[in-house]
Amino acid sequence: MTVGYSESIESYCAHIKNVVLPFWHDNTFSKETSLFAERLDLTGNVLLNTPHRAMVQARQIFVYSHAASTGVFPQGAEYAMRAVENLLECFCDAGGVENGLHFSITKNGDVVSSVRDSYTHAFVLFSFAAAYRLSGDRNLRLAIDHVVSFVDQRLSDPRSFGLFDQFPPSTSLKAQNPLMHLLEAYLALHEAIPDGDFLVRAAAIVEHFKSRMFMHKHGVLVEKYGDDWSVLDEQSPDLFYEPGHQFEWAWLLHRFGSLAKTDESLISDRLWQTARRHGLNAKFLCYDEVSLTMEARRRSHRLWPHAEGAKIAAVRTEAGDGDARPVAEAMAYALNNTFLHQPFEGGWIDRVDEAHCALIDFVPASSLYHLYTAFVELAPLTKAGYSTERQMSGAT
Repeated sequence: MTVGYSESIESYCAHIKNVVLPFWHDNTFSKETSLFAERLDLTGNVLLNTPHRAMVQARQIFVYSHAASTGVFPQGAEYAMRAVENLLECFCDAGGVENGLHFSITKNGDVVSSVRDSYTHAFVLFSFAAAYRLSGDRNLRLAIDHVVSFVDQRLSDPRSFGLFDQFPPSTSLKAQNPLMHLLEAYLALHEAIPDGDFLVRAAAIVEHFKSRMFMHKHGVLVEKYGDDWSVLDEQSPDLFYEPGHQFEWAWLLHRFGSLAKTDESLISDRLWQTARRHGLNAKFLCYDEVSLTMEARRRSHRLWPHAEGAKIAAVRTEAGDGDARPVAEAMAYALNNTFLHQPFEGGWIDRVDEAHCALIDFVPASSLYHLYTAFVELAPLTKAGYSTERQMSGAT
């Protein structure tokens, strides 16, 4: 399916609302186990023996909670809340959610990995914000407090700030990705529970990002840091940046500034400009990795960076940046024509090489979160008038 640039945003949003959300709701949730599918095969059937990660359950809970509460997809509420109950029951040990959540389980509820993973817990909090906004359930509010406490006590580094990769830690390196999604979670929780301390927590992460993580000389953030957030040696194989995360942090800083009433445009703009100038090829496809010399290091292309590029381009367009609308259209075009509508109409190819050949042989459910959040930001640019509410979560 080929759609021109000027029609790409309308086409993208219509496809997500009318095809993707119904397909994944109707075909990937098990009423028997209350689990969303982890991945599908190339014909659209659930791969039953794949371990179910708590992170993927959380992402699907967010999508369908948010889509239900905003009226985009009201019928998503039941499955979202059933998945929340299952997450709290089957992904926790006998001590309950105050001891954190397992990384993954089988479809029968047996633990595959009991690791307490920082990235996972950030997404659990993010999903609970949306589910609480949908339901107002007091037990869910208590669960949020327990997970926040677990993050504080077991996953946070009291000496150098930020998060360990897991509990107990498996590496001395710090990664930006879990902290980025914890910021996203705190912003969502602030919107859902405005009388909490979540905006203060978010502000601490933003300040740390600006003072320790952002490389002002290069206009980038890298993926890995030393245990004290020092920049790695120039010869380290971990010293690179991902344009998709540049876009994602740019969007998060914009979002934080809107909520905290602060001006975060200086660094947000630099992240955006670096990714736009050096992270895209001539056809506006986003490279997976770029070196600090601004040369593409990994020339393959994944779906999610284009969704993140679409998000920040959309909000910049609404803020009056005349150069951002073409990027939003190009990102939607790439999603429409390189990744979506295959290998079946409601699915996607998650990663392609330079020749646009698929690099994986399954359809990962985890991509829906990126596609949906891009829809939320692109929808105000359409003529269809989708009711999405800009915030990724909100007070009940």
